[in-house]
Amino acid sequence: MHDFLKEQYEFSDYQIAQLKYLFKTVTAEVSKLLIMAFLFRNQLGIYFFAVTIMLLLRTSTGGLHCKTYWGCFAVSLGYMILSVKILPLITINKLFQMILLFICMLINHYIGPVTSAVHAPLSSKVTKRVRIQAFLIIFFYLTLTYILPESVYITAGFWVVILHTTQLIAAKILKKESKKITSTARKIQEHANTATPAHHAV
Repeated sequence: MHDFLKEQYEFSDYQIAQLKYLFKTVTAEVSKLLIMAFLFRNQLGIYFFAVTIMLLLRTSTGGLHCKTYWGCFAVSLGYMILSVKILPLITINKLFQMILLFICMLINHYIGPVTSAVHAPLSSKVTKRVRIQAFLIIFFYLTLTYILPESVYITAGFWVVILHTTQLIAAKILKKESKKITSTARKIQEHANTATPAHHAV
């Protein structure tokens, strides 16, 4: 496939590597969603509704990233179990839900997006666009929460927004700390490289 793309379409090695990464990413994400769909087969409607809200927000502002497939699967599964099965058991009145959604809307707009370490930095234009996108998604959901009567779908979606915002905050903190550690390590290395060893006369 590598040689075919290079010879027939004159793709560079970098472009081919990007395509491979995209294919692996899409395949991994689809497989995780299908496995979880099987696990939630008795609540497929709620599951797909929750996944839709999650993907809309995730593709806008990003968040935590795991290094392994199964690590990512475990986190995603825990995310869905909390959103669909556990957290909906907590009763929260509609007014307080709307207040929390409004707070989440502001948080996603001001601290997102948080990309993975391997992702290229986003331009200011893209950053502004995805922030507005996340803001509008949560605003639309807040409006739905106000208009529609309470249901298992609305409740699950509400908890998805809460969990997404929580993990976005965690991702932001972890990324900031990682940058500090990397910066400190780089300064130490530069200092070590520039330090001149003392010479003693014999």
